[in-house]
Amino acid sequence: MQRSSIFTRDFFLDAAISLFCCLNYFALLINIVGFSTDTFGASPGEAGLAAGIYVIGGLFARIFIGKYVELVGRKRMLIIGVVFALIMSLSYFWVSSLTVLYVVRFLHGMAYGITSTCTNDIVSKLLPRERRGEGMGYFLLSITFASAVGPLLGMELGATGDYNLVFSVGVVMYSLALVCALVIRVEDEVLTEQQISDARSFSPSNLFQKAAVPLAMISMVFYFAYSSILSFIDSFSEETGMVAAATFFYVMISMGTLVSRLTTGKIFDRKGPDIVMFPGYIAFIVGMLVFGMTRSDILFLAAGFVIGYGISIVYSICQTMVINETPAHRYGVATSTFAAIVDLGSGLGPMVLGVILPSTGYTRMYTLCAMIGVVSLLMYIGFGRKHGRKTDSDPGHSS
Repeated sequence: MQRSSIFTRDFFLDAAISLFCCLNYFALLINIVGFSTDTFGASPGEAGLAAGIYVIGGLFARIFIGKYVELVGRKRMLIIGVVFALIMSLSYFWVSSLTVLYVVRFLHGMAYGITSTCTNDIVSKLLPRERRGEGMGYFLLSITFASAVGPLLGMELGATGDYNLVFSVGVVMYSLALVCALVIRVEDEVLTEQQISDARSFSPSNLFQKAAVPLAMISMVFYFAYSSILSFIDSFSEETGMVAAATFFYVMISMGTLVSRLTTGKIFDRKGPDIVMFPGYIAFIVGMLVFGMTRSDILFLAAGFVIGYGISIVYSICQTMVINETPAHRYGVATSTFAAIVDLGSGLGPMVLGVILPSTGYTRMYTLCAMIGVVSLLMYIGFGRKHGRKTDSDPGHSS
């Protein structure tokens, strides 16, 4: 039998849109604290809020916009999100105060939340059911590439001191994304009257996809632990004298992610989740322990590789299992529910861990985060594994 194709014209267009949006996200994130401080004399707390309020905007959009994706139409909602993001990118040129910056950042975060929900919804529709795990891994390479290149691009442009040059990246990236969004082809769902009525309702059952919550909670706890690296690696590397190695740490994270996404999705499609999830968890837990304890540059970078390998597996496999259990007309709600809950873990992590860090120190904090990874593993064993077994039929496609 001939296998259904993953690499279609529209798959590449959707991945390109995801790449362009993520590149801008990372390039801008690297510079927004410096922009707030240099331009408006913001305190570290105020500058941090300018960076973090973007995530809050994205969370807000995921919760309230996801259910409209199928109602409005996948392509139409994607175009709306990209145009909204392009307008917000242009707005940075005229920001005149911290208050205005907060508003722009919140709205820009909303726009990003809409576009990322749409691109994930669209790829879920485009991928053949029997190769969805493999295809999702390939699609998420767009984020892997952006997370490696975006910060480097942001640092290079930020080093010039010309923030208008940084903001221009957003205009270029979203303009390219808009071109792709205009020519992409994706089927919309034919909704029944009841489904239309449900989509317009604001009841919790229609804002959230219930089946997505267990796996999202597992990933939320996992990313709570991972956020400790994203938030504190700069100060940790300075304290331990590994600043030079830290420069290449995210490259190693991306390399580990690349390896896992090129291999594990295909294994998941054929063998189920356990055979990839357990090694992913082990890699993450061991990597976190080594990361917190080592003072060797080589072991430090090796920890980055295995951590990257682990985080890629847990996120992409859990998201794929969510989609496998979701009817096609609820893909938008399912992907937004999953992403919103995971984002909550990523947002709460730095706040909670930052409070306990003075008492624990870095080594004990990262050991604690490794143990939080164990908690996520136990949650998966307890109630996550059963979701991976529901793969005999695909509620999202009809024959």
